[in-house]
Amino acid sequence: MEHKRLRVTVVDMQPITPAVGGGRQRLLGLYHALGPDIDCTYVGTYDWPGESRRDQQITPGLREIVVPLSDEHHAAAAALSKEVDGRTVIDIAFFDQVHLSPNFLRAAREHVAEADVVVFSHPWCFPPLASAVKPEQLIVYESHNVETLLRTSLLDDVPAATPLLDRIGEIEYALCERADLVLACSQEDAGLYVRLFETDPFKLRIVPNGAFVERFTQMPVTDRLTRRKALGLPVGRPLASFLGSMYGPNVEAARFISNKLALRCPDWHFLVMGSVGEGLDADSVPNNVIVTGRVNDAARDEMLLASDMALNPMCAGSGTNIKMFDYMAAGLPVLTTEIGARGICTAVSAPKGIFVAPIGNFPDHLADFTASLPFTKNIKDSVRATVQKHYSWERISPELGRLLQSSWSHHVGHSRHQSRVSLLSTWNITCGIAEHTSHLASAFHDAGADVLVIGNSLDNHQSLGFQRDLHTAVVRAWRWDNVYWCGSNINPEQIEHLLRLGQPDTLIIQHHTGFLPLDQLLEVISQACRTGVRTIVEMHNARAIPVTHKEQIIAAGANLIVHHEDEASGISGAFASGVRVFPLPTVLPRFKAPGRKRGNAEAITIGGFGFLRPYKGLLTAIRTLSLLRRKYPRIRYHGWHALYAGDASENYLKTCLKEAERLDLSDAIVIDTQFLPIEVVTENLHSVDVILLAYEPSEEGASAAANTALAAARPVVTSPSSIFAPVANVVKRALQHAPESYAAALDDVLSNEALAARLCRLGAEWSAEHSYEHAADQLLMPAPNQSSGVKVRS
Repeated sequence: MEHKRLRVTVVDMQPITPAVGGGRQRLLGLYHALGPDIDCTYVGTYDWPGESRRDQQITPGLREIVVPLSDEHHAAAAALSKEVDGRTVIDIAFFDQVHLSPNFLRAAREHVAEADVVVFSHPWCFPPLASAVKPEQLIVYESHNVETLLRTSLLDDVPAATPLLDRIGEIEYALCERADLVLACSQEDAGLYVRLFETDPFKLRIVPNGAFVERFTQMPVTDRLTRRKALGLPVGRPLASFLGSMYGPNVEAARFISNKLALRCPDWHFLVMGSVGEGLDADSVPNNVIVTGRVNDAARDEMLLASDMALNPMCAGSGTNIKMFDYMAAGLPVLTTEIGARGICTAVSAPKGIFVAPIGNFPDHLADFTASLPFTKNIKDSVRATVQKHYSWERISPELGRLLQSSWSHHVGHSRHQSRVSLLSTWNITCGIAEHTSHLASAFHDAGADVLVIGNSLDNHQSLGFQRDLHTAVVRAWRWDNVYWCGSNINPEQIEHLLRLGQPDTLIIQHHTGFLPLDQLLEVISQACRTGVRTIVEMHNARAIPVTHKEQIIAAGANLIVHHEDEASGISGAFASGVRVFPLPTVLPRFKAPGRKRGNAEAITIGGFGFLRPYKGLLTAIRTLSLLRRKYPRIRYHGWHALYAGDASENYLKTCLKEAERLDLSDAIVIDTQFLPIEVVTENLHSVDVILLAYEPSEEGASAAANTALAAARPVVTSPSSIFAPVANVVKRALQHAPESYAAALDDVLSNEALAARLCRLGAEWSAEHSYEHAADQLLMPAPNQSSGVKVRS
């Protein structure tokens, strides 16, 4: 049977190439490499007259067809422009004027008819093509901005444009309603679609803007001053660059640089690149401002690499600024406004090298930078690593292809009434519960359910990457304060709004004492129950929760999940039926080997896992290794301990390494501080002889680290902490939390092959019985005392 290739048609009213300006760069970046089994055809046009039709294969997977608009169409757009104070309207009036260009409509309809997936990039082409799409096709709105808001901000000073603005709101709403997926380029835009248009939040995905990052790695390595001299740029003062097309908010930013910033900062040179320079008055540009006009890609990149820093003084706009990613890919520190950093970071969560400040403070920042330019290797590495991880077109395009492929398969393979699950949790940050939620969401997807994550805001957090927000619907609707631990909060009415729009069958609330105050948690449960949603509260620290609080949660209408039998003790009979004991699930490994066989000549490796926080016991593990070295001279420790947010984690690492040096163990200690996918950690742990989890006593319900260790199919030694009670029968538990006790337990395992083999077998069996796949199946089934909550969605 011949393998079916997915056919994707993308329509918009501009060409892709040359990819100048943010919109065309996004089109090329998103669709240039969707995947080897996807054929993507783009149908667009020119928004200027005088061009001829073209049909070209831009990349192996992307074909571009550009059909010129008719002279009548251009004349109609020009006439309408005069009515609205000369503003450009050929794009926003396209839906009403495109009937004047029948050749374009004919080509668009032809390729829409052949597609499995139809993508409307911008909403302008949707009204004339709405009748051409079919129910079996997956319809996608790929949003560049929330156009209703953006165009209102740009045209609200022109009364004659009011009917046009009203029409934009109508068509964007209609497309959000019809689309099976709505792709927003930032979390802020996704939230706006929920609030403005009441878009079903299960449709939303975040597909960020980006840059072709790899191009900079292929350029010759030359210092900035040498490049500057070769380009004919001044070398006597530091150079700050701004890049932009001829677009209103860009022009406003360029005028700020030329008319204000350059005058306040005479010790700097300013480079304004791109067609945005056409918006400046050439006669009034100061001597320390260089306006290049339009430049080709190669010249632009050379100028960026010749600069000391980049500027983004944007005061208006929606979506994200693609120029930010070009700056970062070039390794430049960036001084930006909050609007310029929109969808990327805030002043709190900004990575090293990104400086977010009010535009009025730009002169002071540049004055500070003059004395000590922030152009260091650490900053260069930081901004490049950020853009590679979060905003690389080379990574985003294939991931988008996987989303379209899986969404289309889901669309044609399921009825409209499959299960819907909402998960209220931390999400896509360095947090164990966020990791748990990610694996649970994947298991629900695999079980055929639609999933919506109601996640925490990112005001104090840096996202781990774009993939999870791309493949799972996410709305960030509550605040987790893990800095002061007193400011976490939620708006129950907002949650009720999301539940009413999304109509999930089940809401699963991940509970930790630092997430939500009890009164807000109870209100969310009550809102969900009033909306008819089956509600589950999964507790991750149930031993620390008073019995009365657990009973209040059950009385409010939720089913309570705990991870060990003793966490349900004390709950009165009236509420006992509302509690389920559910061991923390395990990510099943991809390897099949039963265990590691160590030769006599090989060194013994003790493995460890867990965030670099004192209670995880790395310091104790190092001291334990010192005791074991007397019997096992070649023993070593390899730990996968990711840095936790804040300086405390780095300081703890320094303390541990200093202790290793004191004990003459520096050559025997290897610590990997990357935050790695759990599957990678499991495979790494599979290579060690014994895994040690020397955690201090804790009242939390269970340890995800124990599950990861067991899934590695290696013998596991744990502390006597109660968090390891659920796995007590399949691990070796030390009698005390002390190096001597851990050393004795490890020695038992290392010197007894039968014991080590039995622990490997028991751990593998336990993992198979407690997988996330099994957990998803169980959680989709209502508890005996609860109704299914299944609703018929219109």
